[in-house]
Amino acid sequence: MKQKEFITADIWLASAISILLNTPPEFQVVNHKTLFIFPGDNETYRAISEYNGGCSLPAYLFAATIKKLKVEMLTRRDGGRQ
Repeated sequence: MKQKEFITADIWLASAISILLNTPPEFQVVNHKTLFIFPGDNETYRAISEYNGGCSLPAYLFAATIKKLKVEMLTRRDGGRQ
């Protein structure tokens, strides 16, 4: 049986989840759009609730994580072409 997943295209949410769980997402490209995939477990949904509730994240770490995920997103979306 396949494990449940939480899938989002929201790079800010994906960055926050990555920071709060200390886990990078997996990626999936659908129609040239990169999706961020996390386990669909209670910890992921707790992190989403914290983010939506306005939790405090270190600004530099949040910005750096967004930049890192954006590079991954663009690289995968374009098939690795620069």
